[in-house]
Amino acid sequence: MRPFDQLMGPLLSDSLSPFWTESGGKQPVIDVQDRGDHYLVTAELPGFEKKDVEVKVDANVLELKAEKTSEEETKGKAGTSTQTSRSYYRRYISLPEEVLAEKVNGTMKNGVLELKLPKRAPKFSGKSRRVDLK
Repeated sequence: MRPFDQLMGPLLSDSLSPFWTESGGKQPVIDVQDRGDHYLVTAELPGFEKKDVEVKVDANVLELKAEKTSEEETKGKAGTSTQTSRSYYRRYISLPEEVLAEKVNGTMKNGVLELKLPKRAPKFSGKSRRVDLK
């Protein structure tokens, strides 16, 4: 039987990449809150540690990537067998407003990623323009 990601891969975009091995086929829970002057992003990534997670941020796009590989070796009378498992997750999140990428900070504790993304202040030109009504 082929793995789910081989069967459904062509139908899924990168933002819905599979997270199918140790997690039992569930997508991580991600919560994005608008806190006025910043966004607070919380992602539950059970089984992953800080070293397994990569976060990239641009003006209004957040990329979350988590990947880990584990090996288990079993010795028996018939010989030694090795089982390798891989957990992988990748998601792009479009933010409604630009953020200050250089001021984003985050923590990872007990499989929960928390990011604070400060919003970029709107730029005002200082000039107003009269609108002619029709």
